[in-house]
Amino acid sequence: MTLRGRLTLAVAGVAAGLGVWSLAGGDGSGAAPVATEPPSLASRAPGPPEAGVPAALLERLPLGASTYADGEDAEPGTKLVERVQAPGGGRYEIEYTLDVALSRAIHGVLRKGRVALGHVLVLDPSRGDLLAYATTDPEAFPPTETYPAASLVKVVTAAAALDEGGSPPPCRSSGNPWRLNRRVLEPPSGGRPVSLRRALATSNNQCFAQIAIHGVGFERLLGAMRRFGWLESPAPAHGAGEAEHPGDDDLALGKLGCGLDGCRITPLHAAAMAATLADGRRRAPRWIARVRDAAGRELPLPPAPAPERVLSPKLAGELRGMLVDTTERGTARKAFRRRGRPLLAPIRVAGKTGSLNGRDPDGRYEWFVAVAPADEPRVALAVLVVYGDRWWLTPAQISAEVLKTLFCPRGVCREEAVARWLPPDADAATTSTARTDPEERDRS
Repeated sequence: MTLRGRLTLAVAGVAAGLGVWSLAGGDGSGAAPVATEPPSLASRAPGPPEAGVPAALLERLPLGASTYADGEDAEPGTKLVERVQAPGGGRYEIEYTLDVALSRAIHGVLRKGRVALGHVLVLDPSRGDLLAYATTDPEAFPPTETYPAASLVKVVTAAAALDEGGSPPPCRSSGNPWRLNRRVLEPPSGGRPVSLRRALATSNNQCFAQIAIHGVGFERLLGAMRRFGWLESPAPAHGAGEAEHPGDDDLALGKLGCGLDGCRITPLHAAAMAATLADGRRRAPRWIARVRDAAGRELPLPPAPAPERVLSPKLAGELRGMLVDTTERGTARKAFRRRGRPLLAPIRVAGKTGSLNGRDPDGRYEWFVAVAPADEPRVALAVLVVYGDRWWLTPAQISAEVLKTLFCPRGVCREEAVARWLPPDADAATTSTARTDPEERDRS
């Protein structure tokens, strides 16, 4: 069975009753009805309690808006709890890292934007915990499959170019900077010089193709993708990312380096990449905090892998500084301004847009990834939407609304307001890491 088929069955199970849940901090009476396991997990028998959490439960994703329908009065920080019956008759209680109030708010934004096919993921970058994993139609648009990465690749290409130290020389762009052909693979003598910072903010395809061909090369680019985790599965049930070998074709390498072709990732890959920009370390994403059996015993979860160094703290900060230009004067500028003024001031956002036509489902794939605040990131997010002929909100606009929910209670934006959504010790984790470590719409 394909990954799409497995997810479709799982989602059918959710629709049939798997969304039964209670709120963390309830009376613990266990009065909530026990849900039935989806057909896709029927052949997987759980082990004895000492064996830990059944693998089937580690793949469970409560995705749809109906999962959070009863959480209207939930306060920020309220986590989703679900009681389920697994194959073989075992009963379990799953406490997720997913925030009920935030998830409801995000689904509200997606409804307001009339988004038929979309995903919104919000991560705590200090831990890798998912605070929200919202999907509009997991059957038609499964979040666990891979999709064209588009201009998000430019972040990886820029990291590879800067990893050797220094900054690549300005590229030269001629004509429409988003159009790429063999004529502009060599910097045209009469072209306009463009800095890496400007090329990243404006998503200049010609510049990043030149950087990939003349400054990085396929092996270094592939190595950077591997360090970001793009060529492996980011979490249970999610597909591994893909990168096509360009062979000896410079145009194919240029398209890979600027995101026009050759790379596919899941939305979770994108969210994890954004989180890596917080301090340069890649942490395994997770959405299950704990699992208890019918006797109330907490079962051991698989140990989380140690964070991996992807970027030096200096380089991570340099990339975030460049990506602030995306939201202040680049491809996402309009989404983060209202009546000519910054929408989230004083919160600065480091982000990257991406846009590319794709198939299955057919349409225009629009991305936005971000971390905020840009100087000391507390949250990371990724949004992917597939549009047809009509659209109402771009992923950058959706992200701006989500960040308003996180940072701007009662319309006043404050960095400290995001603490309502995070665990009490999240500040300490972020501060400790920082102090002790040595080191308008994208057209691409």
